[in-house]
Amino acid sequence: MHFLILPGKPGGNRAQLDWDTRVRIAVGAARGIAHIHTQKGGKLVHGNIKSSYIFLNSEQYGCVSDLGLANMIATSVKQTEQYHAPEVKNTRNVSQASDVYSFGILLLELLTRKSPLHSTGGDEVVDLVKLVNSVNRKKHTTKVFDVELLRNPDIEEQMVKMLQIGMSCVAKTQKKRPKMSEVVKMMEDIRMMSTRICFLRKKLVFTEGFNPAFDLRDMLRASAEVLGKGMFGNSYKAKLENGITIMVKRLKGVNVTSQAFPQQMEVIGRMRHENVAALMAYYCLNDEILMVYDYYGQGSVFSILHGKLIPDVPMVHMTYWETRLRIAVGAARGIAHIHTQLGQKLIHGNVKASNIFLNAQQYGCVSDGGLITLMGQTALPATRSAGYHAPEVADNKKFSQASDVYSFGIVLLELLTGKVPTHSADDGNVNQLRRWVISVISNDWTLEVFDEELQGVPNTEAAMVQSLKVAMSCVESVPKNRPKMSEVVKMLEDISEIKMGANSPLKQD
Repeated sequence: MHFLILPGKPGGNRAQLDWDTRVRIAVGAARGIAHIHTQKGGKLVHGNIKSSYIFLNSEQYGCVSDLGLANMIATSVKQTEQYHAPEVKNTRNVSQASDVYSFGILLLELLTRKSPLHSTGGDEVVDLVKLVNSVNRKKHTTKVFDVELLRNPDIEEQMVKMLQIGMSCVAKTQKKRPKMSEVVKMMEDIRMMSTRICFLRKKLVFTEGFNPAFDLRDMLRASAEVLGKGMFGNSYKAKLENGITIMVKRLKGVNVTSQAFPQQMEVIGRMRHENVAALMAYYCLNDEILMVYDYYGQGSVFSILHGKLIPDVPMVHMTYWETRLRIAVGAARGIAHIHTQLGQKLIHGNVKASNIFLNAQQYGCVSDGGLITLMGQTALPATRSAGYHAPEVADNKKFSQASDVYSFGIVLLELLTGKVPTHSADDGNVNQLRRWVISVISNDWTLEVFDEELQGVPNTEAAMVQSLKVAMSCVESVPKNRPKMSEVVKMLEDISEIKMGANSPLKQD
């Protein structure tokens, strides 16, 4: 964490603070104060907000310290009176409304880089709120901003909006000040505007939680290796000069406006879960759209399961049913988490074994989550993915959470049988995996369904039969007859107890 130093003379020895950093500081601090205000039945007060108590966390967002101390010790108003609301100076009674006032002072500091009590050069000291008010009355708003910020005309609209928020926070009357939760929403809107500016300036945009360890130039200089060609575009392995290896997906057929694209990226970027591949960064300029993810060195489940070994990478033992069950449970958890996003309406749209990887704990981890929202519901199923698509997708291009469940059912059948979704039969015909499994089961040859590598392994038969039942419920022809993904997770976790006992790590969230 880094101490935040705002004031200083232009050109002097002071930290560089670009606009994006200042917005992150404001957004993070606002979130922190708003969270404090939800505690103790929504009555907790910070009581001593000032820039010296705001730090930067590892993602360069503002982080509030000394929270709630005003509730435990007598506050010395005189020491920090420049941050205190008028009612606090008169009565020493702090409140959530006075916290909002103090946060408003912080916003004015970020915009002007002046101290709350600003020296004009002589002996006169001017209150920052009065200074900003005097400039605003003369309709010379831009003159109040830090000269470093004025060099970038693209951000003027954002600065004016932040100034408006700051001035509403420092209103003299408490009831005229917004709630901190409302301030967070307004600041998030400015953060979104800042993200869009990155597109105009041709910059790689990092999602919240990832520190920029490289930029677009580093990516373009890196050696690239094609990993695969899929429904949404091609994937590449890129090894950067600093030693970092990343996976870059180059999208094609995107069907959203340049204004809507950052919003979609925000949704995907916030979709954090240990079983969902996290979006690190993205880039968009005209038709060139890149998405950056962590690189999973063991390869996809498809390549592991069907024998495409990666040089210098230890082989994953797919002869163990426990390994395949971990993959299934992890992938199910990941898809179920995706389904909780956007008011429980988000769809994956491209669930298949080549989009599932192994995380550090060797559980399945789902990639490409939410990309169907960029393509629209009219996206054409790729031939390579056809074996995973539900009937309603193949016939009417109707993607849904139920069609995700169907696709996961195919993945589960793949793990159980060791066969690809469309495979060659002994008579030379091409079989759909689902149809083949149904034909075997109908002849009472259920155990013949399972991969030869799994047959005969002690104490696995019951768990595999139960998993087969789960898979067949997922691939029901009628969407409403399929279980919800959250139900699939529960069933698979229950199966893990059959194989590994009540203390199985698969049972742990």
